[in-house]
Amino acid sequence: MSAPLLLLALLTSGAASTSARPPGPAIADLSIPGAAHASGSMRAPAPDAVLTSGAASTATALTSTAAGTTPPTSRTASFALIIGVNRGHEPDQPVLRYADDDAARYLDLFRLLGARTYLLARLDDNTRRLHPQAAAEALDPKQAELATAVKRLSEDIALARSRGVETVAYVVYAGHGNVRNGEGYVSLEDGPLTAPMLSEQVVGALAADRVHLIVDACYSYFLAYSRGPGGQRRPLPEGFTRAVGLAQADNVGLLLSTSSARESHEWEAFQAGVFNHEVRSGLFGAADADGDGQVSYREIAAFVERANAAIPNDRFRPQVHARPPKDSELLVDLRPGLERRLEVEGAKGAHYVLEDANGVRLAEFHNAPGQSLRLLRPPPRGPVYLWRVGDSTEFPVPTTPDVVSLESLSAEPVRVASRGAAHAAFQHIFTLPFSQESVSGFQFPPLMPLTPPGLNSRGLWGARRPLGWGALALGGAAGVAGLWTTLEAKDLRRGITPDMSQAEAASRNRRIRSLNTRGGLLYGLGGAAALGGALLLLWPQGETVPLATASPDGAALGVAGAF
Repeated sequence: MSAPLLLLALLTSGAASTSARPPGPAIADLSIPGAAHASGSMRAPAPDAVLTSGAASTATALTSTAAGTTPPTSRTASFALIIGVNRGHEPDQPVLRYADDDAARYLDLFRLLGARTYLLARLDDNTRRLHPQAAAEALDPKQAELATAVKRLSEDIALARSRGVETVAYVVYAGHGNVRNGEGYVSLEDGPLTAPMLSEQVVGALAADRVHLIVDACYSYFLAYSRGPGGQRRPLPEGFTRAVGLAQADNVGLLLSTSSARESHEWEAFQAGVFNHEVRSGLFGAADADGDGQVSYREIAAFVERANAAIPNDRFRPQVHARPPKDSELLVDLRPGLERRLEVEGAKGAHYVLEDANGVRLAEFHNAPGQSLRLLRPPPRGPVYLWRVGDSTEFPVPTTPDVVSLESLSAEPVRVASRGAAHAAFQHIFTLPFSQESVSGFQFPPLMPLTPPGLNSRGLWGARRPLGWGALALGGAAGVAGLWTTLEAKDLRRGITPDMSQAEAASRNRRIRSLNTRGGLLYGLGGAAALGGALLLLWPQGETVPLATASPDGAALGVAGAF
């Protein structure tokens, strides 16, 4: 059955079942197949990849309500476009290790929530073994494949909207980010995905009622805020920040891994990006501080902030930027997936890690004493383990029943004696407990004054002032040394007399020529160094970097970067 006919049949079925029920509140979401397209064909949905139907039984709804899981009150269809890029289009970018893992884990998460999901990622061998479903569906993260995925997803969304169903789309990116001329971009394998392209050709083209953009990439803040073309060359006050397309759209929510000109980080202990691991943990239910079965932007931002608050070095502390859509703070509704859940009582508050039998970390959290949590559980395809970090106690989670409480589980010896080498900074993640008080005290930060990074803020441009003064000092020293050789050559020339022997005169002339050559080189070096230092100090901040080099063979000046 084709995609439109299958969706139409499900919509018709849901409507008929709803009309046959006695009057009462709406039960759940629209039924949308959860399969992704691959190789230009429609795949059949996996059993666990279907959103809870609007025709869900009344008995199921009553059971959920009695268990504390209030069913959604509106018909909403969810969609997700996930992109993971380890190797970007720029040859000088380092190859990431875990962007593909992040993408595959997001696929699993949004399938748990019933979202119609498309995946663009080139999975390495290890990720393919751990995530066979993602390996079967993933398309290459390239421009043409992105355009195809956006077109198909927009058709799915348009069909749902034509049936009066509210649509929510999630656009998730994990990979490389950078800035050029004050404008942010992320990388696909064959080219950049700039902020305007992301705004117009992806987010705007989907035409969903609400779009949530989740990005873990260096300088991701610049996708929504910038100084505009030309960086500081525009006549704007120092530190001025302006919103661009994504930040101006009222129906778009932003969850970005950086709140200014910052880098993002991966960690081998997570086999994932640090920010992505924390966000997924929160969306598994760990950030649902008020227990209403929904995660708001305030809750997820407070959750990530609290997770990283104990990291001493600010360089390694993710600085999330969260901005909800104008009409709602809701980020994700967990209630369709919470019929199958793990309950962690407040009396059991501690630092936990939920992982599968292959050691893939599904979620991590630290609930404060008295803070109860309900976590999504994956389909019953294999064993899942809850590991308590403080005492290395491990609790096997049975595949049945659907609702399992930690209090009912029995501890066993930990399966893994050593969790591997860990970066000293990231060992502090989740050491502080999270609670409703963390959310109540959280304030969305104001827009940050920002200076776009130059060609490479980790190299010459980031240290241009000390290098500039050093080059001026080198130029002055070379000039003094050149002057000394000139004076020495003049003294030798004045010492040549008519009665001097021919051999002595020839020797003095050779020394004079050597001193003149040395002086010329020193003057050239001094001039080049002084000019380079002046350029480094006086050149306006932007995307270009002046360079000065000198050697015994000569000197050169140049400019590197993009104009």
